[in-house]
Amino acid sequence: MADTRKAPTPISSPRQDGAEGASAELFKLLIDSVQDYAIFALDPEGHVLTWNAGAEKIKGYAKHEILGKHFSIFYLPEALQSSWPQRELALAEKEGRFADEGWRLRKDGSSFWASVIITALRGPDGRLTGFAKVTQDMTERRRTEERVQELNRELRSRVAELDESRRIVELRTLELQKLSAQLIRVQDEERRRVARELHDDLGQQIAGLKMLLGASASKEVSAALDAAGGSVRSMSYLLHPPLLDEAGLKSALHWYVEGLAKRSQIDISLKIRPLELFPRLSKDIETTIFRIVQEALTNVYRHAQTKRAQVEIDKQTDWIVVRVRDYGKGIPKNVAEKMSQSTIGIGISGMRERLRQLGGELTLSPAEPGTLLEAKIPLYA
Repeated sequence: MADTRKAPTPISSPRQDGAEGASAELFKLLIDSVQDYAIFALDPEGHVLTWNAGAEKIKGYAKHEILGKHFSIFYLPEALQSSWPQRELALAEKEGRFADEGWRLRKDGSSFWASVIITALRGPDGRLTGFAKVTQDMTERRRTEERVQELNRELRSRVAELDESRRIVELRTLELQKLSAQLIRVQDEERRRVARELHDDLGQQIAGLKMLLGASASKEVSAALDAAGGSVRSMSYLLHPPLLDEAGLKSALHWYVEGLAKRSQIDISLKIRPLELFPRLSKDIETTIFRIVQEALTNVYRHAQTKRAQVEIDKQTDWIVVRVRDYGKGIPKNVAEKMSQSTIGIGISGMRERLRQLGGELTLSPAEPGTLLEAKIPLYA
């Protein structure tokens, strides 16, 4: 006879049921204890079913005040007018999850910036059973971001102001450079004009006066007229030597150095390299070099208290280098640096400005003994 007894129905062991129950209780305790996040459940229509400590802290409602209320209570009036809360649930139901950031309301009517995640909850049969909602108060982060954006806007504004200021300064500097170049040209033209007038007018008048007096002039008068004529010619040539235009820099420098050495009793040597093949340079460069040598040697004569000086003109591949050195009392290093970098002294200022117009540079340094002035002028600026 067959055994008709039913097989015993399997049951879960008490130990297994106890472990699952303890886990569920622990998880519920974990959710309820979290304070940095508002974690709560909604029914399919959006009514609040659960409420943790974080939700009470962030939104201000006690559990008994909010359970059963629709979650749209947390939204601003403009969001309610556009039915945004219902749209959030619809999107979460459709996509399974919805995330957003925006302003939400607390119980006391104050607003805060919230990061929100809504997750659709479904049963084993796939039927929607409700929603889980997690909200975090991000107000401080938003304020920090807004402050950073504000500082960035201020920084961009300041940078734009600085750029504009720099552009204005550059324009003003360019205008000043143009005016300075024009002034130098006017000065040079005025020197030429005065030199011509001294030579052609006053010089000729002295010569004519001497001819009129002829033999009737005493030796003293004749000597005085000769001296006056010589002085006029010297002044004329010093203002603008004709040799500079007619024969070039090399001849003009030899004439000037020899004349100053004779007048000042200073032993001045002049070295020009390359000696035999030194070329004619542009009018502006030749005039600048002559004026630098002239001004530098004038300063040596007036201030250096020296018996010896030397001038070197060195044409290199891309540069003309001018060096003027004396062997006198010299100047302190800090003073030399200030004179090289600033406008101390009209002569130094004039040299620097002439060089700047040509893209050149000037340095002044102690030479032990004496002082060395060095000017560099690019040939192909």
